[in-house]
Order: sequence, then structure tokens, then C-alpha cells
Amino acid sequence: MDPIIKNVCWATALILLALANYAGLIADKDANVMFAVIPALWVATGGLGHCLPRKARA
Repeated sequence: MDPIIKNVCWATALILLALANYAGLIADKDANVMFAVIPALWVATGGLGHCLPRKARA
């Protein structure tokens, strides 16, 4: 999967969580936990990428 698409999916999850919290579908205490868990999962699954740019694929 392209890294940009993968990161857009994580961003979409955070935006949907914020909208669900705003609409009252998710309690504030649960949303606060998820706002910490989702970025942690993103980092754990390699969301930070690489420090150096990758070489072009042949």
C-alpha cells in the first residue's frame, strides 16, 4: 500500500472519531483514550516511515 494512502486512512480514522465525539456518539472519556491509542497504533505499524528517501524502484 502506498504510504500516502496508508496515512490518509489513519487521518480519516482520527477525523471520524472527532466527528463521532462531537455528535455525541462516543463519550468524552472514551474518545480521549482513542485519541491516544490511534496515533500509537499508527507509530507501531510503521507510520513514521523512513528517515532517508527510498531509492527509485527498478
